Amino acid sequence: MKPSLLLAMALMGSVALPATAFASDPAARCEALKDLSIPNVRIDIAHLKAAGELPPDPNSAMTGGSPRALQVGTHCLVEGIIEAREGIGGQYGTRFQFRAPVDWNGRFLFQGGGGMDGFIAPAVGFVPVVQSTAEPALTRGYAVVSMNGGHDGMGPNDSTFAQDQQARFDEAYQSIGKVTSVAKNLVTRFYGKTPDHSFFMGCSNGGRQAMLAAQRFPLEFDGVVAGNPAFHISRAPLGEIWDLKQLMPLAPRENGAPILSKALTQADMDTVSSAILDACDDLDGIKDGIINAYGSCKFDYESLKGKIDDKKVDALKAMMSGAKADNGNAVYTGFPADAGLNSMGWRMWKLGTSDTAVPNALAVSIGLNSYSRLFMTPPVETADIDYMTMDFGKAASDMSIMGGLFDATYSVMNTYARRGGKMIIFQGLSDPIFSATDIMEWYNKANKDTVADFSRLFMVPGMTHCGGGSALNDFDPLTILENWTINGVAPRSMPASGKGFPGKSQPICAFPQEAHYTGGDPDKLESYSCR
Repeated sequence: MKPSLLLAMALMGSVALPATAFASDPAARCEALKDLSIPNVRIDIAHLKAAGELPPDPNSAMTGGSPRALQVGTHCLVEGIIEAREGIGGQYGTRFQFRAPVDWNGRFLFQGGGGMDGFIAPAVGFVPVVQSTAEPALTRGYAVVSMNGGHDGMGPNDSTFAQDQQARFDEAYQSIGKVTSVAKNLVTRFYGKTPDHSFFMGCSNGGRQAMLAAQRFPLEFDGVVAGNPAFHISRAPLGEIWDLKQLMPLAPRENGAPILSKALTQADMDTVSSAILDACDDLDGIKDGIINAYGSCKFDYESLKGKIDDKKVDALKAMMSGAKADNGNAVYTGFPADAGLNSMGWRMWKLGTSDTAVPNALAVSIGLNSYSRLFMTPPVETADIDYMTMDFGKAASDMSIMGGLFDATYSVMNTYARRGGKMIIFQGLSDPIFSATDIMEWYNKANKDTVADFSRLFMVPGMTHCGGGSALNDFDPLTILENWTINGVAPRSMPASGKGFPGKSQPICAFPQEAHYTGGDPDKLESYSCR
């Protein structure tokens, strides 16, 4: 019998419960989890941790989690691995971390990953926006689990695991189901009951995982939060490579080598951002540095000619309109014009900051690597890619096999929606890698294809990827989800603030509505309405 089937049978109740599992002492209940016998699951650590401080998450830039230290209460810490094995190129298995507070609120949260995974973020359930000050799930009383996506890597950009067939499947989606089953088993064994509500929350790749949790495991979760989701992840790398094709001819050469970071200077992008603000900032009734009326913003990049070099304008137009095949057909969606294009979060994906011929742009370290090794079948060497001459249409076709595994583009979600499942999506309008236009198009299709009212999309002006940018990027989608799922209050807006606009609060309206100034103190929430 296949290991995955043995695991499923075990988690459906075929494993005997240890005699001490429901001891009154939480330390005894926690330590008893070490003795659980589940086929193909190894528990390495199970002990009660006293209240104290957890250090900052070193991978928060990839997950969108907060980089701050966190004071937590007494909780049971469990670490283990599912289906540990020797595979092609090394050791594999889905490692997980599970934290269960003694003071439990009856809820369970699966915390999504980031990058190409390969690491375990502390299972605390930070709201996955780097600037968010919202209370994490663990300190709200949630039991929380996190995982590595089925492989370990030298870093979140390491795609070498893709040489192994099962590792690809695990990273694509299978680890989500495996960890969900184990974590719910641990919840039941530690608390003596199943969770009242189960949620999934993540940003970037974790946002993709959140969408897949609802799409491919519709009976497991009551609600998900998907931030800046990498839901069309097989096509986004083509957008990154397309950008490199536009930018490299502009890059000044030093000792014969192009310096990517200098293809568009900071002064260039400041000019672009200012021009977009001049054209669109006041469409919401107030000129305040925030383009709330993004649906009405029809910026003409040709207007930049004479302000920055004409060739740079042409490159920007091509980048923002999206990757195209040789026949002109789109292979990845274009991007909206927004004020955050001059921010560091945009630059680090598109251009980087390296002053040498070795670029540090994430379009290279993640985009090229994921395209060549993860999404091509069979994998190819990154050094063999000639993006100046490649046929983007053929590349999209070549990636379709892996896209079927990885992409969270399924739009008929009636099972999930009819049993009451909810989905909250937030997206930065200045996200440089995952198109805001793309998620809006998916959202419209999903709401057409799915009968029940189950989802809300919140577009965040000025925000880049999982936070950053000049934006109101301090908000709390988990509370919005709780109120909708548990209390039946469907959200019309999400209150937001941000360090970029000190003292200002404003609603982020549920798409397609936008925040408009109605009068009064422009820094007050009540001075705006959604329409």
